[in-house]
Amino acid sequence: MMVRIVKKCLLLIFVLVSAMELFADGKKKIARYEDLDEQTRLEYDFSFLEGVGAKLSGNLIDAMKWFDNCLKIHPNSPAVRHEIAALLLLAEDYNGALYMAREAVAGNPNNLWYKLLLANALEKKSMIEDAGKVYSEIITKYPDNEEYYLTEANLYVSIEKWQKAIDVLDRYEKQFGINELVSFEKIKLYTELDNTKKITAELTKLINNYPEKNEYLGLLAELYFSHDKEKKGLKIVKDILKKDPNNGYVNLFLADYYMKKKDLKAADTHTKAALVDDETDNSLKIQYILNLVFNYDSTQISNAQLNEYTNILMEKYSKDLPIRILHSDMLKKDKKYEEARDELTYILSQDASIYGAWEDLLLICNELMDTACTYAKSIEMIRYFPEQPLPYVMAGLGLVIRNDYRAAVETFERGLSLSEGKLPLKLQFLAFLGDCYYKLDSVEKAFQTYDSVLFINPGNVVVLNNYAYYLSLREEQLEKAEDMSYKAIRAEPENATYIDTYAWVLFKRKSYSQALYYMHRCIEKSEEPSGVLYEHYGDILYMNNEKDKALEMWKKAKEKGGDDLSENLDGKIDGTYKMNQD
Repeated sequence: MMVRIVKKCLLLIFVLVSAMELFADGKKKIARYEDLDEQTRLEYDFSFLEGVGAKLSGNLIDAMKWFDNCLKIHPNSPAVRHEIAALLLLAEDYNGALYMAREAVAGNPNNLWYKLLLANALEKKSMIEDAGKVYSEIITKYPDNEEYYLTEANLYVSIEKWQKAIDVLDRYEKQFGINELVSFEKIKLYTELDNTKKITAELTKLINNYPEKNEYLGLLAELYFSHDKEKKGLKIVKDILKKDPNNGYVNLFLADYYMKKKDLKAADTHTKAALVDDETDNSLKIQYILNLVFNYDSTQISNAQLNEYTNILMEKYSKDLPIRILHSDMLKKDKKYEEARDELTYILSQDASIYGAWEDLLLICNELMDTACTYAKSIEMIRYFPEQPLPYVMAGLGLVIRNDYRAAVETFERGLSLSEGKLPLKLQFLAFLGDCYYKLDSVEKAFQTYDSVLFINPGNVVVLNNYAYYLSLREEQLEKAEDMSYKAIRAEPENATYIDTYAWVLFKRKSYSQALYYMHRCIEKSEEPSGVLYEHYGDILYMNNEKDKALEMWKKAKEKGGDDLSENLDGKIDGTYKMNQD
């Protein structure tokens, strides 16, 4: 708002100044400052200095008033016009600024600052080519200032006048000689023009001027390769290796080239040479190996070779933590989870701030079904990353395994509060919370939580299964339970747990023959059936009048044991508990 007010005031003063100049046309104008008498000159100098001071202090209106007084004294003053143009630029009155800047230059064509301001005003008016011409005039008078060349070139780049920008940079080179940054800028511009010949010429100039820098040869080689001139490209990179056989960058380039050509032997030779080169950044080596892993099928490289490359790096750079992280990734890829866990534990002992290493460690502990490790490392990770939700998931699961559901609820609820914007994780927390609420006999709260998950993601198979199972245990909403359970086994038809739930829901709905079919499938698909599966199987067999087999299954259930076995199992075995056959 203030800028608009200042601009309006300045425009008003500018109109008054213009009117004053027109009025002054009827009088004899004083052409030069030197023609002023001493008293008038003092008044002019005082007004000019006051105007400059007001401008520097940010008081643009007062500054304009003082410069207005200067014009009354000396209407032809280029200096005053220059100052007014600068004020109008600040006020974003670009039309007025351009007019006054042109007047200032007309009054003194040789003044550098007037021309620079004029170029600025032209640029603000988007008259870019005109601004470039002004810079060209400036360069003619001041050819030794590098900045002016670069500014003019950038002006042409801003309006995509690539060739004009190149012409300016050519003039720069004639004046100052070859410059790496300028050469690269020209290469970019020739790329825009798709002029491969000129790009090649620029790279050749760099090579000739900086013969010690092999990277320019490498860039030229890449250019040849990208334009189907492999012979020329190969000759260049091989010439580099003759001079510098350990050059890791070139060896990596050739390793990639031969890998794409399916020449695995040559690729292997160059890869190993690059991996041991101390001058090559290890991050490039890691990235190269990761690319091989991610493109495993297309490269046809063996897993043994990938591990060999990683081991080469480990032997030489064992203190480099990114190398150790790569090593842990390779161990994880090969399902060597215990070794990967030890590697990650070491990495975090050296630097506990690596979030990705913590995440991998938790997932590996979970993969190993090492609940003590999962819980302990989750609690430790929370100390370093208290605002990250993942460790709360894993810590909560550890508490669930210990049957400490109240503590698990507190942990999951804390994680849930941190999962905004991470919907899959938020749903995971809600699913776990639903399970815990049920275990704490907050049944209504548990079912409301499940409903909220399914409202967002109707296909969440874990919730579909658990919700259906708990409804069947309570013999509530069995039709809903059957529908949810069927969706779960349709999504994962080989999951024995989900098949068991479906069989049990059917059993509760008294669809005994169907329940027997699915329970038989469940036992078949379970590598090691639990006690509760055998008990369910026995119950279903009994209701299908296969009482001898039912007794056999109940006995197996007792042998297996488990927290989920019913209180009536012994009664079923000794015949004191009567199954409801209604």
